[in-house]
Amino acid sequence: MDLFPDQTMNIQKENTQTATIKDSLEFFPVALFGSTVAIAGLSIAFKQSSVLFGLPPIAAQSIGVLAWILFIFLTILYLAKIFRFPDSVKAELTHPVSANFLGTFFISAVLLSSIAIPFSLDLARITWISGTTGGSIFMFVLTYRLFKGELNVLDAVPPTLIPGLTVLNAVTAGVGMKLGIIENETGTILFSLGIVYVMVFFVIIAYRLVHREPIRIFLKPTLLLMSAPFTVGFLSYVSQVKHVDLFGSALFYFGFFIFIVLFFIVFTKGLPFMISWWGACFSTGALTNASLRYAILSQDLIVKGLAGFMLAAASVLILSTFLLTLRLQINGKLLRP
Repeated sequence: MDLFPDQTMNIQKENTQTATIKDSLEFFPVALFGSTVAIAGLSIAFKQSSVLFGLPPIAAQSIGVLAWILFIFLTILYLAKIFRFPDSVKAELTHPVSANFLGTFFISAVLLSSIAIPFSLDLARITWISGTTGGSIFMFVLTYRLFKGELNVLDAVPPTLIPGLTVLNAVTAGVGMKLGIIENETGTILFSLGIVYVMVFFVIIAYRLVHREPIRIFLKPTLLLMSAPFTVGFLSYVSQVKHVDLFGSALFYFGFFIFIVLFFIVFTKGLPFMISWWGACFSTGALTNASLRYAILSQDLIVKGLAGFMLAAASVLILSTFLLTLRLQINGKLLRP
């Protein structure tokens, strides 16, 4: 007979909760690294805004610290998932769609490397080299897999662009690493691989979206990734040529056009909150940074006004998504099948 029934029940309850927390790791999606991409991008946007609008640097620094803390926390969780649920990780990373989200880990690394530059150039270089090397290998593996064939055309969805976006982001972040004579050629190689990749698959995905059935509701926010080849492409291009020319303008304005078109398709009445909203945050952050960079280089008043508007819009969207994600976790609905 149990002499302490209340204590026993409490212990059983605690054990159940602990088991639930551990088991929830099985459903921890690699796509959650999209949150660190978006938050790191917002930090970079505020850093650019301190140049364009004179905003205090502390805002960019605080957001950057948050992005680093979140990245380290998510990395620890995903490593725990790898050791505890290797079959689940294997299934996720061999899936024709979800595997692409691994790129958000490498994009996070290269973006965070640029945030680390003022504090530690060595840390920034190590993070950038790790993210760029891993991202390049990741792009090679997924490209190799694609060209083996026998993939369902319906799996050609916007996240397929992420491998190319990984190396394009590395180009922009690599400018501040001061790597000497290898910096320019490395940037040229990465830009060449990334820009052709995203343009080719942009056409393939656009064909699928136009001529086949709509993508499922979970992936709907990722439609905004269709603007990223142009906005991220613009950022990486001007980081190499150091000015805005006609080609750069074409990349920027078409990316802006696609973003506006798809924004009103994505955010319709009744759209439920899902972690895939982070894909929309990533794209919004990319357009914001492209607008700010364009305004800094061109000093055009119209683009400057657009950049200010996009900074406010990105801040609201990312903050809202962050709070809604926290609410899901508090309610126990974030990490579940």
